[in-house]
Amino acid sequence: MKQDGSGSQDFQETSASKEGPAYAEDGVDLTLIRWMLSLTPTERLETLQQNVRSIMRLRGEKTDP
Repeated sequence: MKQDGSGSQDFQETSASKEGPAYAEDGVDLTLIRWMLSLTPTERLETLQQNVRSIMRLRGEKTDP
């Protein structure tokens, strides 16, 4: 899975126009939920593992390769 970050704005605009509002009434960002659901289970796990490693690195904790 390649993430370059350049398409996030385009995705949010496209997602909001095609699939309804970008935010729920309580402020939940629906574009992120739709994006995560568009990934395969393996891609979701890879994304979450990358996030965990980033948090651990910011905290100065040792991460496994």
